[in-house]
Amino acid sequence: MIIEGVKLMFVGMTTVLLFLSLMILLIQFVSFLTRDATARELEAIQKERELQSLKRKKKKEASADSDEDIAVIAAAIAAFEAERFART
Repeated sequence: MIIEGVKLMFVGMTTVLLFLSLMILLIQFVSFLTRDATARELEAIQKERELQSLKRKKKKEASADSDEDIAVIAAAIAAFEAERFART
């Protein structure tokens, strides 16, 4: 009875070991087959990140310009109102 249990354990562990080894080999084979596509995808991701960083820089510059515009408009309104109240 113990010998049968040991045999069953040996068969089960061998089956699992073979299955996992086969799975590792297949994953490595698929990785080998898709290495070119992966390289292109990584390159595209890097280009997209560069474009996004350029867009962020442009937005910051535009934001600085709009802040200056707002300040000029606020100063013009304040000057107009001061002149208007000075007349009355």
